[in-house]
Amino acid sequence: MNFSEYYEQISKIPEAENLLFDQAVFWVHPEILPLAVVSLNGLKDKIVKIPRKAKNRYGRTVPVITFEKSVFCGNETVTDIVLPSSISEIPSGAFEGCKSLERITVPRAVKSIKSGTFEGCKSLSDVYYEGTFEEWNNIDIVYEKHEIEFGKVIGGTPVQEIVAERIVRLPGNKPLFSATIHFNCKFEKPSSPNFSLTSKNKDVTDLFRTVK
Repeated sequence: MNFSEYYEQISKIPEAENLLFDQAVFWVHPEILPLAVVSLNGLKDKIVKIPRKAKNRYGRTVPVITFEKSVFCGNETVTDIVLPSSISEIPSGAFEGCKSLERITVPRAVKSIKSGTFEGCKSLSDVYYEGTFEEWNNIDIVYEKHEIEFGKVIGGTPVQEIVAERIVRLPGNKPLFSATIHFNCKFEKPSSPNFSLTSKNKDVTDLFRTVK
């Protein structure tokens, strides 16, 4: 489905409600920290639109920047997942077992798609990417790994000799390579989705991200 048709269809679908959230990072002043979706909370809709912002336990509206693997993993009902531009992290194995998933939006802020993310997504046909062709090619999509086989310890050293090296293909993201990738797909007004924390004029955001 081309983007203009999909946009017309998806724009009429409301954002998912009653989702469960938790802090996406740990730092001082938790009332202003961004959120992660931790559960669909029983939602059985085929089309799921994650909100760009949500209210936290303190009643403040803050960005939603990621979600836990358990949110979609193994979901055999969902056909469409719309991730907002605020999402910057997709956990490894996030859509594993989503055999009915046909279409998904990928925000420009996403810089890597880890191993096994789309394992079993045999129905995936369209990926709507917010960025350009060049930006898509710069995403680190894990589909292979480098294996080294070691032999005996080299005499007089603590070093083992290398017997063999090989590149092993990982099937978990194969559906991405057979799907149609659509570029410059913008579902919302431009925003500043990246959340950062500084200490003494130094960016320390990555030190306080939770592992999803």
